[in-house]
Amino acid sequence: MKYIIIIGCSRTGRVLARELADNHNVAVVDKNLKNLDALKEDFNGKKIWADALDVNTLEDAGIKEADAVFLLTGNDNLNVVVGKASRRKYGVKKVVLQVNDPVKKEIFKEEGLTIINKTDILSEVLKKCIL
Repeated sequence: MKYIIIIGCSRTGRVLARELADNHNVAVVDKNLKNLDALKEDFNGKKIWADALDVNTLEDAGIKEADAVFLLTGNDNLNVVVGKASRRKYGVKKVVLQVNDPVKKEIFKEEGLTIINKTDILSEVLKKCIL
């Protein structure tokens, strides 16, 4: 069983959190209470209403014990800053972050972080539909 932190509880974060919480320990961090409330009461994980840029928030979420961190906020810069801190300061082995700007995606790859770009993924899936 792994300990996973998900930062950003929008639709993607919620779906991932629900699926992972079935087999792993999951903590979800979001500064928008409405997003966390959308997880419902039956969510089998920890919900943290706070700003992920705060080191205390990361430590309260259990970053020191985390096996993986997913950064799924809509803010590319926040995702990369917290991603770098997760890897460098806390030694998290698997750091996966969503980056919306394709230009930034190339820059952030150099940091050794796993970068996900929804536009690229959707484009690949759509191409496979017709090829």
